[in-house]
Amino acid sequence: MNKTQRRTWFLVLMITLLAIPSMVVFAKELGMLTISGPGIKDEITLDHPGGMRKLEETGFFDQARSVKPPENLGEGYQITAYLNLDGKLVPYVQMEYYAAEEGQPGYVHYTGRLNGESLQTVDQWGQLPPDAEAAFRGLTDSYNITLQAGVAVAPAVAAPVIESAKSEEQPAAQPASASSASPSTIQTSYIWAILIATILALAAGGLVLRRRAVSERST
Repeated sequence: MNKTQRRTWFLVLMITLLAIPSMVVFAKELGMLTISGPGIKDEITLDHPGGMRKLEETGFFDQARSVKPPENLGEGYQITAYLNLDGKLVPYVQMEYYAAEEGQPGYVHYTGRLNGESLQTVDQWGQLPPDAEAAFRGLTDSYNITLQAGVAVAPAVAAPVIESAKSEEQPAAQPASASSASPSTIQTSYIWAILIATILALAAGGLVLRRRAVSERST
């Protein structure tokens, strides 16, 4: 075997080795997933090819960055995803999905992942990217599944109530301050009015007496 033939065989071998992993990757695809939980009787199998492809493309089953699970979680949905390995369905991921309010990404709790030939127990929390959330909701909508929120909605802020209470108290405080000052003011004004009326009455009576006295002297 000459040098040229050796190089040719070496290139063929390298191309073959590079092609083998690609063939294995293409043989793996998301075949279906099962879901059970609130509003679902028993268990439903979701295997729409377009929906499966969309979940893979958006990274629905990817390991999201670790997040702290929200408090007061309700009931979640139990999901098991299966890979299609050359016609054989193999469990790939087990997870709990907690839907948020519409328009908000849900939370996922990964409980099992394929490691080798079997599922290994894991304990990982993540929050779905918006496009993965939209892909999953589109898939469940196509099967007439109405997802129920499992993430508690934060209570409304009580500040507006406090402000309204203050605004109600303030008008009430103004008449109170006015009424507390009014009795003494009215009493003082009343006394001065009596004194002035008395002085005017005495002055008028004296004037009348003086006119009478002048008229009697003139006669």
